[in-house]
Amino acid sequence: MKPVTISRQIHKPEIIDYERSFPRVPCNTPNKQSIFELITNPENINRAITVSEETGNSPVVVYESKITNAINDGEISPLNWHEKQFVGAVTLVVMESNGWTKTGKKQRFSKGIFKSAEIYTKSANCSTTIRR
Repeated sequence: MKPVTISRQIHKPEIIDYERSFPRVPCNTPNKQSIFELITNPENINRAITVSEETGNSPVVVYESKITNAINDGEISPLNWHEKQFVGAVTLVVMESNGWTKTGKKQRFSKGIFKSAEIYTKSANCSTTIRR
């Protein structure tokens, strides 16, 4: 058997990209900065895109498990209402920067940190390249 490497090019937004889109909701606390870094970690972006592609679920499904682990490990504090909204806003910036758009539909959750989260779809000009 011959090993095969598969790679995907993603766009990783910076805080300045986020704050251009959401100037009234700045990334201005240590907890928000840690959340931002977790969400914009390239591996987590790739997982979020893959989950959205393969299942049609919200990318927040991926981020919620990562955030829960970070809370349990003491890396971040439990999220307040504003920080939950911040997760959604950062997710929007991540997905849009990678060629995805909001559907206007929400995925509902019966347990966990979030009650609902936006579902995304690939936009017409989305060009996800996977190299083998």
